[in-house]
Amino acid sequence: MAHEGQRVSFSSNARQVLDTSLPLGRRIGALRRCLYRYRRPIGFEAAFSFLRFMVGDFVRDPALLPAALELLTASHAAWQADLRAYGVARRHAKRLGDRVPDPSVPNPNRPAHWYGAPREAALHAVWFWYSKGASADVDVHSLAAALVERGRFAAGQREVFERVRAEPGESRAVVHQMAVAVGEA
Repeated sequence: MAHEGQRVSFSSNARQVLDTSLPLGRRIGALRRCLYRYRRPIGFEAAFSFLRFMVGDFVRDPALLPAALELLTASHAAWQADLRAYGVARRHAKRLGDRVPDPSVPNPNRPAHWYGAPREAALHAVWFWYSKGASADVDVHSLAAALVERGRFAAGQREVFERVRAEPGESRAVVHQMAVAVGEA
């Protein structure tokens, strides 16, 4: 067992998720810690909701916890592979004198999508935020409604999306997930 201040790995938490001798609350807590270590690419609560959406309500049916962990582990492993590839590319670029990464190249140290199911997770995240009323911006709310309802934007909404996407604001995370959902991230 970890002591206060001691970090526990994703794999240690994953073992706890599968340990049926532990109380359900501890197993779900371990799954949440696994999700936390994954850097919550679509937001923590949206990602937790996405796992429940994909495999079923493991909070009520602990037999579904292994499936949730499997989905999370596969996504986490794909992210880790991307991190390793990025590290190799950065070391090579540094040897060539390129000390600052190109900002247009995605940096997996800050994952911006769910690995393995980016569109599905992004649509779920948009639905999650929309259902919680997370944005007071009328345009963002309208765009989220279109994605939740149709999975895409109508022609006129494309222009609104481009404008909203260019503006700074409190809805940046949901706007980014909209871009992932429509294949523009």
